[in-house]
Amino acid sequence: MDPDHLRQAIDAEIKSLEASIQALRYRRNALAPFSSLPTEVITTIFSFLHIPVTLSSSLGEQPKRSEQLAWLRVAHVCHQWREIALNHPLLWNHVDFTIFSSAGAAEILSRAKRVPLYLEARVPCHFWDNTRFSALQKELQDHVSQISHLRISAESFRLHRIFKGLVLPAPTLELLSLSGEENTTVSGNRTGRERVVVPDTLFDGSTPRLSYLELCNCDTSWNSPLLWGLKHLYMRTPFDKPDLSVWLDALGQMPQLKTLVLCWASPVAPPGASLSPDVDRTVTLPSLTLFDISSPARDCGLALAHLILPALTSLCLDAKSYCQDGSDVQEILPYVARHAHGPQDAQPLQSMWFSRSETRAKVLAWTLPDMDVDFPDQFAIFESMPSARVAFSVVGDSRSPGFGTVVFDLVTKALPLDGIVTLTAQNLEMTLYRHFWLLNAPRWPLLQRVRLTPIEERGFMEMLLDDHGGRESPLLPSLTTLILDDTVLLERRTLHLCDALMKRVEQGVALETLDLRKCLATSHAIELLSEIVVDVLGPAETFETDSQIRSESYARGICLSDDEDENSVVDEDNASEEDSADTGSDDEVWDT
Repeated sequence: MDPDHLRQAIDAEIKSLEASIQALRYRRNALAPFSSLPTEVITTIFSFLHIPVTLSSSLGEQPKRSEQLAWLRVAHVCHQWREIALNHPLLWNHVDFTIFSSAGAAEILSRAKRVPLYLEARVPCHFWDNTRFSALQKELQDHVSQISHLRISAESFRLHRIFKGLVLPAPTLELLSLSGEENTTVSGNRTGRERVVVPDTLFDGSTPRLSYLELCNCDTSWNSPLLWGLKHLYMRTPFDKPDLSVWLDALGQMPQLKTLVLCWASPVAPPGASLSPDVDRTVTLPSLTLFDISSPARDCGLALAHLILPALTSLCLDAKSYCQDGSDVQEILPYVARHAHGPQDAQPLQSMWFSRSETRAKVLAWTLPDMDVDFPDQFAIFESMPSARVAFSVVGDSRSPGFGTVVFDLVTKALPLDGIVTLTAQNLEMTLYRHFWLLNAPRWPLLQRVRLTPIEERGFMEMLLDDHGGRESPLLPSLTTLILDDTVLLERRTLHLCDALMKRVEQGVALETLDLRKCLATSHAIELLSEIVVDVLGPAETFETDSQIRSESYARGICLSDDEDENSVVDEDNASEEDSADTGSDDEVWDT
């Protein structure tokens, strides 16, 4: 027989056997315990594997297509699972037009059938040709009645083209996020951002279920139907700012509003005019729990003065001051204090975090008693602000030395901080001198826990050693815990610390816990401190000599002060004179 015919016959037999094996595997899989589950249960389990990309934050990175469709691996397990996955519309209702081709997006939408859709498109400027953009427009128009969540980020001219096509009602739309991007040329050069106006006729003015609206670099009329009945409103850097009366009228149409975020989008306070509101022009938002506003200081005050917020649980302000003496900040503080705490709060403000520099001051306060937080960077602070009961950040002009100190003093005096039990000072730009602590410590009689991260503790220790003008009662009488982060405890500094802690013992208010986190210390230093404090939580690694600590400090890039450097000889008198000079400078700033 011809060898070719023999090979063909063998191949046919192999194919037949493989088909038989596949049929047997199918029958065997059908007998597995999991296969006995109802289809509805299996589809629910598959749904947990699906990543709802359209609900992701506009600030975060988007998952890759492989990550978005990672759940599809279940479709390769067996025939039954594949059938279920392909015929389950809710597994196909999330479409990101940015990472899927036009054909791929169309196929996914066809499998979604008639379920609510979660759509997202970040049009990457000139990288999209007209054919692909036209396909996006068509899909949005064809499925407008199904869209539940829609996020679009594009250049102004493309957004306007999209708006022209969305003229039919959107009965299922719950979330709408629009962002205007800078125009760019084909070569990638930016040509600026043009004004984007969201028309009142968008979706024919009919979005009965819309509860979340986010507009970034976009303008809309405050009388727009899109704003009626919202629960969450985010407006960031529009071209035009609203008139106060129009703004208040619009907010009056949003009694269910829970979140209001305004970034340079609030009414402008007239120069020189009083911020005191006309009683008839205040608006009550009974459901608002989060109010986040970033604007010039007086604009922030104008908004706060005209709002009554009985359910507020988080107030975030990022104010820009234009007065070197902080007078515009001082003007708005009564309104900040009014909203910083109220009858809706079951507990007083009990934890405070602060940082200050020459031109900026930040204060965060919580009603929780144990928030000794440590933020690694500015973005971490930004993320944590909504969790605080009040977050107040003020930035001044770069030509205003000492501004941060003045503003911090004003803010801490105005806010209801008498019940603070936990305090975190995170300050990388300015030394907190003894005078700072002497001025502020009397305000916090209930303070139990202090964390210095990672700032020099010398001023704090000098406050503990100060005789306080002959007063008998010690400052911070409730203090039980001191946490030092990234502190270098050489011999001289250790002895200074021991003196301060021993004085607390003599005053009858001994420290109970000393937590040395990521500190550099000798084993002898830990022994000395343990003789004074009952509970010393030392660093994981200790050293034998100061020289070893200096070497490790230099290796970590930690700069030691002159009185700690082995190459600098500073006697006690000179050190005292230098400190007095520093303190005097700080006094002048505080007396401003």
